[in-house]
Amino acid sequence: MRKRQDKSPRKYKKSGYEVKFEQMVKEYHSAKEVLESMDAGSDEYNKQKNLCESLFASAERFFKQNQ
Repeated sequence: MRKRQDKSPRKYKKSGYEVKFEQMVKEYHSAKEVLESMDAGSDEYNKQKNLCESLFASAERFFKQNQ
């Protein structure tokens, strides 16, 4: 009788990280679309720009931690 091979749990974690990263990227792109539709220089534009920058930074940190 052959021994059954166990699947590596790392593969499951990796795909979970990929799904979360894709979600973060999708959220960034939607915020970026809203930013592009706004007029530059307004208070709302600046808030949205800060949101986009923070989303990008968090996605970048997440990517670097889980490479």
